[in-house]
Amino acid sequence: MFQYSSDGDLHLFADSVVSFVGKLVDDSIPKVIVRTFPNQKPWVDKTIRDALSARTAAYNEGLTSGNMEPYKSASYGVRRASQSTHP
Repeated sequence: MFQYSSDGDLHLFADSVVSFVGKLVDDSIPKVIVRTFPNQKPWVDKTIRDALSARTAAYNEGLTSGNMEPYKSASYGVRRASQSTHP
């Protein structure tokens, strides 16, 4: 099919085959947009982010109530979460 349309020109043949394969890939593989931010570390997953937000909430609550025990346990939770993701 491509060989007849290229009239023996190798560059034109290669270009048409590569373009056709690219079109097939674009049509068959769905595109997914992944947002990354420069301050987001690749090893910080959802469990660590949840533990960090829980620690921040416990710290803010501890400032108002004066009881920092929930903050202390939440800090240990962040350590446990980060150690569980690293081998």
